[in-house]
Amino acid sequence: MNNMNKKNIYIIGIGGIGASALGRLFHEQGHNVSGSDMEHWSLIDDLKEEGIKVTIGHDEKNLPENADLVIYSEAIPENNIELVKAKKNKMKTQTYFEALGDFSKNYVTIAVAGAHGKTTVTAMAAKVLIEAGIDPTVVIGSKMKELGNRNSRLGNSQYMIVEACEYRRSFLHLHPNIAIITNIEFEHPDYYKDEEDYKRAFDEFISLIPENGKKITGSPKVDFELQIPGDYNKENAGLVMELADYLGIPQENAKQSLQNYTGAWRRFEIKDPIGETIIIDDYGHHPTEIKATLKGVREKYPNSKVLCVFQPHQYTRTYELLSDFAKSFKDADEVIIPNIYKVRDSEEDVAKVSPQKLVDAINEETNNARFGNGLDATKKEIHEKAADYDVIIVMGAGDIWKILE
Repeated sequence: MNNMNKKNIYIIGIGGIGASALGRLFHEQGHNVSGSDMEHWSLIDDLKEEGIKVTIGHDEKNLPENADLVIYSEAIPENNIELVKAKKNKMKTQTYFEALGDFSKNYVTIAVAGAHGKTTVTAMAAKVLIEAGIDPTVVIGSKMKELGNRNSRLGNSQYMIVEACEYRRSFLHLHPNIAIITNIEFEHPDYYKDEEDYKRAFDEFISLIPENGKKITGSPKVDFELQIPGDYNKENAGLVMELADYLGIPQENAKQSLQNYTGAWRRFEIKDPIGETIIIDDYGHHPTEIKATLKGVREKYPNSKVLCVFQPHQYTRTYELLSDFAKSFKDADEVIIPNIYKVRDSEEDVAKVSPQKLVDAINEETNNARFGNGLDATKKEIHEKAADYDVIIVMGAGDIWKILE
């Protein structure tokens, strides 16, 4: 890259799964990338190892005076001190998805959207295309073994595969040539007015596909076995098989790639056992995802005693979908709710629901749940009583993964 084209790019919330992926791509292109985040975790260590400067904590002093572009994740509030300074100094600012949309303009973009299964379908599609020699650029909401345990890949072909999030209609900033829709089920009640509003967002997204583009949805599930359990993953694989066919990849090649797929980070990820007890880490945080994943546990480990440790993500989601959550744990022998992960919640939201209210609602259905009294107490119990269970699955989109450290 010509030095004249290098930009100084600063990312607020660079430790986020999407923002970190985009930051890596810019860095690999030769731009000067730096950023900040409120909390230190493994992804930030990865960024630092790759030469990206990351500061923990937000302070207006962190913002480079010569920043050409300031990107901020959707989790960053408008009153963030660094964002306020950037706008005051009339620096160019973009949300993560605005920046990703601009980045993707130069590619034939394959965008994977839907309420559930986006990450798995994106990962499967990336694996199939890479092994077919297509060499795509990839942005995914997880880490993949096939990407060197990273969440992005800078390829050399015209194709780009991106995971497209519907929160705040973010995916409308993308330019999809090919769109895969895994499913549509009401999500993000803190943003969308109702189910119709949610569906309208997907209609708007689909309308972005050009006439010579392709929409893929509702493919039949594959009739071959996968290494990851559950009928829902056979449905995910069916979507990828249709994509492969559209791109001219031989079906047998695609089938072989999918049969060798072992999963992505925090998507039914098998961790090191505790003694003889199998430990699974999973990102599922919607009632439909919980039911499907626990059903998959039962299929893979029949006749096992299963403990599910579930951390709800958002008080708003927990309150709005309380009755659905209550019916989601029938395939677990026991359930622990350690806490509720607070994000984008007002004090009014917090007052409406509590971990104990969720426990009570679950117990009205299955009588198998208890309150874990926080992450630390739950972690201690798991490590002390792991031998009482054959399988322990930890689920949630917040910081529940910390109890497995």
